Amino acid sequence: MTKMSLATAALLLGSSLFAESNTINEAFANGKFSGDVVLYGQSQDNNGGTPDSGYSNGSIGLNYETDSYNGFKLNLGFRSNHEISEDEEDDYSDGTEPKSLLGVANISYENDMFALILGRQAIDLEWIGDYHEAAVAVVKAIPDTTIIAGHTNKVAVMDPDAPLVNFTDFRDLGINDNHGASLVHAMYGGIEGLALEAYYYKAKDVANWYGFKAGYDMENIGASAHFAKSNEKVTGVEDGDITHVEVHGSFMDIALSAGYITTDNDGGTGFMAALGDNISPFEDGNQVYGTDADTTYVGIGYEIGSVALGALYGQTDYAGNDEEELNLTVDYAFNDNLGASLVYVDVDAEDSDNDYDRIGLTLTYSF
Repeated sequence: MTKMSLATAALLLGSSLFAESNTINEAFANGKFSGDVVLYGQSQDNNGGTPDSGYSNGSIGLNYETDSYNGFKLNLGFRSNHEISEDEEDDYSDGTEPKSLLGVANISYENDMFALILGRQAIDLEWIGDYHEAAVAVVKAIPDTTIIAGHTNKVAVMDPDAPLVNFTDFRDLGINDNHGASLVHAMYGGIEGLALEAYYYKAKDVANWYGFKAGYDMENIGASAHFAKSNEKVTGVEDGDITHVEVHGSFMDIALSAGYITTDNDGGTGFMAALGDNISPFEDGNQVYGTDADTTYVGIGYEIGSVALGALYGQTDYAGNDEEELNLTVDYAFNDNLGASLVYVDVDAEDSDNDYDRIGLTLTYSF
């Protein structure tokens, strides 16, 4: 999936200020196309009475961005997914999803202190992801500080390895009266090695939540801590919170990590993870955000030439139950444009009838 977090985009904004086109026609003529062609297949073996499943699909993504004219840009991007095969009927989809989706369609403006993006866009922040019909502002006027503020009304999913999900309002997620959700993020990086972040989200009549995150990295070792808490407004829904700490380091070409995640004993994470998340390290992580969940995990990665290997193992104790998950990954770059990714997921659930393992293979050509 081709998308960039708003936090990263904020750091890159300003690079185009030195490449302005002189006319609107010139801005369109100097625009750039990018995209990808993806083939994906997966097979899942299930325990108990659940039938095994699997499917394959193809995906084409195409993006166009004009050059900057007086600080303005037009951005367009679509994706088209097509089912190739299914092991069982409806393994890929029930056929009701869109075959193509215009997930990016926005106008942006930026100068050296401020940026504004209006329209359909990719968002990837602590508690919001995928594609949104939104208005987002990025303030860069304060030294070493980036502030992101925005409001989203609709959300869509445009992954290359699954059916597309059309833009819909948030009532399907439990947000009443389609008020959408608002957010403010502030990030500070004025001290070498130290990154600080604070944020606030609000979904009217459903919940608001806030969080703080700090990370410190030296040459070969680092650590981070993250806490978030929700104030739930729906009757009968308990407030939630989550705490995440992680240490990570590298030795030669080996990367190591270990972490701990815990949620509220009564409310879990509340509504926080409904719009997206970036805490769980697992491919699936079925119980990480549940009520009274304590997760520990360790990971290792190794790169040699064009090959990147990864392994992650963790265990979640939730409300007296237990689930374990193992992830193994292999990424290989044939060249700058063509790459392959293999992932294996093994889940050992509390009830052995819910155990499963899955293997997925992705082949991507980018241009």
